[in-house]
Amino acid sequence: MGDCRHRSGSTLRGQVPGRLRDALRAGPGCSHSGGEERLETSSAKKLTDIGTRRIFSLEHDIFRESVRKFFQEEVIPYHAEWEKAGEVSRELWEKAGKQGLLGINIADHHGGIGGDLYSSAIVWEEQAYSNCTGPGFSLHSDIVMPYITNYGSEDQIKRFIPEMVAGKCIGAIAMTEPGAGSDLQGIRTNAKKDGSDWILNGSKVFVTNGWLCDIVIVVAITNREAHSPAHGISLFLVENGMKGFIKGRKLDKIGLKAQDTAEFFFEDVRLPPGALLGEENKGYYYLMQELPQERLLISEIAVSASEFMFEETRDYVKQRKAFGKTVADLQTVKHKLAELKTSICVTRAFVDSCLQLHRVKRLDVATAAMAKYWASDLQNRVAYDCLQLHGGWGYMFEYPIAKAYVDARVQTIYGGTNEIMKELIAREIIHDQ
Repeated sequence: MGDCRHRSGSTLRGQVPGRLRDALRAGPGCSHSGGEERLETSSAKKLTDIGTRRIFSLEHDIFRESVRKFFQEEVIPYHAEWEKAGEVSRELWEKAGKQGLLGINIADHHGGIGGDLYSSAIVWEEQAYSNCTGPGFSLHSDIVMPYITNYGSEDQIKRFIPEMVAGKCIGAIAMTEPGAGSDLQGIRTNAKKDGSDWILNGSKVFVTNGWLCDIVIVVAITNREAHSPAHGISLFLVENGMKGFIKGRKLDKIGLKAQDTAEFFFEDVRLPPGALLGEENKGYYYLMQELPQERLLISEIAVSASEFMFEETRDYVKQRKAFGKTVADLQTVKHKLAELKTSICVTRAFVDSCLQLHRVKRLDVATAAMAKYWASDLQNRVAYDCLQLHGGWGYMFEYPIAKAYVDARVQTIYGGTNEIMKELIAREIIHDQ
């Protein structure tokens, strides 16, 4: 059973190098040294350059350098091995914790790093730039942990958050079921009262971090008599090793090969009263509150992956020879690069705007849905076109674009399918104000 017991947050924070800790805590009020003179991605030499974009400061640049170095040294050399294993190493999680890459945007009084949203976004971006999708850091830090800090009891926060920040307790969330995907109101997993305890039964699938996780947030029906399913859902914290909690196989996906995705089965799992996260039957409300950040995260990863693929492809076509010249000299290729860069830069501007809105708690459901749908669609278009520009070599896994292509496909599916995103946007359009 994963040990998620409380450890001193101050001890952990002491392990983060002082300069990085200052950068992480730069926050919204930090000095954007020369911020007004910063280049946007459209004007930068490369879309992945450090020191660009007006939303960031010099302190953010220092942090980005350390994050980029971490992925270059601790992730990229081992990722192929992890793809074969279907999971990353637990050692990597603890290294990420020591480096201060987990729980960045979690308040320090909760045991987190106490950094700002932009610092969290830097980790999302740099992972995308590394083309290594295995580490489930963003889901752990920016989806699972906020549920605990926003809705959990003081005891739950003290017990789990410091260990999650240290990378010693890995988090997951189990929403999807074999018969219920984007429609959360169609779930069948249920928890029934037995005295002061709860008895959990059901199954979940497509659980990211599922194989390695020590703690998982489980979405379950707790009131079948509610006038709508949305009013009868609760969230529970279920720990690895609890009797009746069974982890099924690691799922064999077409992409995200190093990301451990599992199926779960719950057979009369007895949960104490302290396992309930937040209030009984308020789970659907909590999910709706947290989904905009999840969708913003997906859109950020999508546009960052697009930037990575563009730079890989630009380098390739400038070197590859065809018809006595480089591929980049062909007009059709030049025009395609122009189209791709324009689409990426326009999307980056919108996603950065969403980051700014979310930092001040103004990102609404429809806008987050727009970002998720648009950016993940873009990622798949960029993957298709960039692979095409690589020719036959693009179909070979030895070239990064091949892996980026298969990893892109799921982005339009999880976090709510893009068809659901369009429905959410449409509801806002026709809703009477």
